[in-house]
Amino acid sequence: MEVRIAAASMGAWIPVLETRGATGGASCLRIAPDTAGQDDEIHLGRFTDGEQVQGSPDLQLDADLDFIASARQDMPRLIAEVRRLRATLQGDTDRRHAAFAALRELGRSHDYRDRADAGHGLARFADMPEALGPLLDLVLDSDDTLVTRVTAEAVLRRKDRIGLTIVASAMAVASPNHSDWIHTAIVDVFGIFSEDRDNALRLCEEMLQDADDRLARGARQLHEILAEIDPVLRPA
Repeated sequence: MEVRIAAASMGAWIPVLETRGATGGASCLRIAPDTAGQDDEIHLGRFTDGEQVQGSPDLQLDADLDFIASARQDMPRLIAEVRRLRATLQGDTDRRHAAFAALRELGRSHDYRDRADAGHGLARFADMPEALGPLLDLVLDSDDTLVTRVTAEAVLRRKDRIGLTIVASAMAVASPNHSDWIHTAIVDVFGIFSEDRDNALRLCEEMLQDADDRLARGARQLHEILAEIDPVLRPA
């Protein structure tokens, strides 16, 4: 696009349109500034099989001329805006990765409170593939089940397949102690609204068909717990 812009005539392209202010001449695209005081214009006509079918003044022809003339100014602005948005998005991505990296490092702390905070925060980044390992490690924290409880609840409160996948994968290999606290988190998250519980059941049923045996096994356990929940609030 930039090559084509650079190759086009320089200067502002000004549409002079007879249907929007007649001058007694023909519509044209005027290139400013004029060279040596001479007119520098581009005229447009439409031909079909060698026969002219549209000539100035003509509403459609003037609309096409207006579009062509505006493109000379609009295209550079469009490219600049795309570049600005890309830079903004890249900055957002960089900041997001930096936040993830900080939370991942916090999750390696010897202090269980740091690890619990890390699990709570990392749940927001669960859509990043690199977050799966750290989140599973925190759900199955080997030193303190508070970390398990906090992290499991945080990912479940996403109420999406990503969060359910993490918990199901953890349940498939969890110890009885870890399983108890994961069970508590499941009941706390899905024990209020029947719609949330029903949506989670549907997602678990999809996960039961997963080719990953560990995930399918955990999804079965998760489905059994969800099916036993009697939500407090149901649609009227």
